[in-house]
Amino acid sequence: MENTIDALFFLPSWPLQADGILLAALTLVSAALAGEALFKFFRWPRIIGYSLVGMIAGALGFGVQAGALVRERSAFAIVFDMGMALLLFEVGGRVNLSWLRANPWLLATSIAEAVLTFVAVTVLIISLGYDATLATATAIIMVATSPAVVMRVTAEFKAQGQLSERLLLLAVLSTVYAVVAQGFLLGWLHHEYGHNLWAALLHPLYVFGGSALLAFVLAWAVAWFEPHIDLRDEHASLLVLGLLLLMIALLRAFEMSVLLTPLLAGMWLRHRAARPLVWPRHFGSVGGVLVLLLFVITGMSLSWSSVLGGGAVALVIVGVRSLAKISVLALLGPPSGLSMRQSFALGVALCPMSAVAFALTAQIAARYAEFGAALGAMVFSTIAILELLGPLAVKWSLRRSGEIQP
Repeated sequence: MENTIDALFFLPSWPLQADGILLAALTLVSAALAGEALFKFFRWPRIIGYSLVGMIAGALGFGVQAGALVRERSAFAIVFDMGMALLLFEVGGRVNLSWLRANPWLLATSIAEAVLTFVAVTVLIISLGYDATLATATAIIMVATSPAVVMRVTAEFKAQGQLSERLLLLAVLSTVYAVVAQGFLLGWLHHEYGHNLWAALLHPLYVFGGSALLAFVLAWAVAWFEPHIDLRDEHASLLVLGLLLLMIALLRAFEMSVLLTPLLAGMWLRHRAARPLVWPRHFGSVGGVLVLLLFVITGMSLSWSSVLGGGAVALVIVGVRSLAKISVLALLGPPSGLSMRQSFALGVALCPMSAVAFALTAQIAARYAEFGAALGAMVFSTIAILELLGPLAVKWSLRRSGEIQP
């Protein structure tokens, strides 16, 4: 018997040990199947399935620490940054800033919506007995509407029309406001916790200046290659993915904003072009996988202890945040050329939160763990709710406005 066992030494030991590749494959297959099932049977956006699978994986013990996505150079962090940079670059390339000059009410609506959301959430959280700095940090993150969710849902259901374009523009502008405000908040935290006034003043200037410079370099590189290659070809678009990956490496090395740079680069490209550049959605199949994994990793990274601990507060925040956005659109939508029905629908569609809000929270948690834990208790709960309800709100709004055909 012993000789027989020795002769089978080449067989694996039992029980089999699952490695990272097996777990990643199972997660990827499960997310793809869940997304397709929700889309086929309920006509729900696929990203709900992606996020749901990620949340379940996190609850089963396969989660990823939020701060680790910022501090570490793990495969999860690289995929997360790459997927987010790809989506933000693509979103920025679809935004037409000249529309703001043609219709100044759009800019007024965007600013008013961001300001009222910030003030309403700040007052709410302070009234609940929380610290003013924590309330400010939470309110800044609540300003941002997820442009990734908006673009995915509009593309998936082939939505076309004025409301879809306005929604994307307002989502991008709110993201820019939140990223810039969070940079100044980090400067304030340097002063409050580190008592370093110079760091408080210089850090935001360093991050924004460097990020804008790298955004210009990335946009210039894509614009230089554009006359020589056809970016509509999926194989040529791999060049853009390579440039984005190179940009992420530089941003991480110099500790600059992975959120702001690709968004500004895409917006600059769109602004300088007579017509928008055309390339495959998410730059082909590789980009599609990265986007799927982005939503899965976001779901996996939501701390369930934080989600459950802050659930009641998060529900109130969701309500106040939504009410603030809807109120501004109901007031300023008609002067900008929308009907009251369209204005209400656009306000509802501004509710999604996802990877951008998560990344803003993770950046704070990576530098100030104790403050980040308190912040995450409220923000992660809100993200968990709006990652699932937000895509449905966008679809409902566009369908109600007649921009999604039955």
